[in-house]
Amino acid sequence: MVVTGIIWLIASIIVCSLQGFSHLSYFNIVLAILTGIITILLYVFYFKALQIGEASRIIPLFYLSPLFILILATIFLNEVFTPLRYLGILLLVAGAILISTKNILKISFGKAFWWMVLAAGFNAVNAILTKHLLNLTDFWTIFSYKGIGMFIGSIPIVYFYLPELIEMTRRYGKKVVIAVSASETITIFGTLLSVIAISIGYVTLVNALFSIQPFFVLLFTVLLSIFFPSILKEEISKSIISLKILAIISMFIGVILIT
Repeated sequence: MVVTGIIWLIASIIVCSLQGFSHLSYFNIVLAILTGIITILLYVFYFKALQIGEASRIIPLFYLSPLFILILATIFLNEVFTPLRYLGILLLVAGAILISTKNILKISFGKAFWWMVLAAGFNAVNAILTKHLLNLTDFWTIFSYKGIGMFIGSIPIVYFYLPELIEMTRRYGKKVVIAVSASETITIFGTLLSVIAISIGYVTLVNALFSIQPFFVLLFTVLLSIFFPSILKEEISKSIISLKILAIISMFIGVILIT
């Protein structure tokens, strides 16, 4: 989170210097900055869930977010679709959950579950606020204010955990910070593309399409396991492969229905 806040602030300064800020009321500027703070909070909830629960049980729950967005977008943005599109959204969510877990029965309802519900809920609120703001101004402005909010949201974490970051750097070397920075830089480009997509489409459908992310994770995992096992090697049983194939079929039917 410390590295995230710094990288996002740098990105915001670069974008602002190249594009500038479009006009927004003070209230909407606050909302735009709030989207960044909310993003930091949902990351904190997400990491908290991973800290107290198993990843295979926790990560799939984040893909409940499109369902929350569907409800909020219907109420606040008046986004209403055909029954087939709603079916497509449900298939995408189901496929994302299936492809992200090795055993669907392992998902539990302990403390980690509720932290993930909070993360998914905050992600939904973030998406709705972003779409509202994109109806008022361009995506560069929203992206820049979001980055400022990310930095502001990370300040308390910097204050409390900077000694740990320094100690981690000493213990593991600068490569760890460089790797995290590189990862976050890629994430920034992904976020920019998502903001652009939301600016020109329905937030419900755009975020439902984000659910295909686990498919790419699986694809890269398989390719690395086959061609570069020294980097990543994951043993997958026949039952797990069958579950993944079912999930992929569900996801691609969902994509066809909502597009």
